[in-house]
Amino acid sequence: MVTLQVYVAADCWSCQETRRLVADMQLLFPDVSFELLDTAQTPLPDYVFAVPTYVLNGRVISLGNPTRAVLAQKLAAAQA
Repeated sequence: MVTLQVYVAADCWSCQETRRLVADMQLLFPDVSFELLDTAQTPLPDYVFAVPTYVLNGRVISLGNPTRAVLAQKLAAAQA
């Protein structure tokens, strides 16, 4: 199964957009497992040092919010 983990924080000014982006992608990719992980409540792997961080199947694909088109392209490729 394809898994997208997205690390966010309460004090992150762009993480509201992150949440909207993830919600949009959940509608487009119902077979992908999406996890929004709050950095205050989740042990962080070494590769997460900024928020938002997008991790697709264990690999960082974006520091900061990607465009909807780029994220959709990466999710579609991961499902292929």
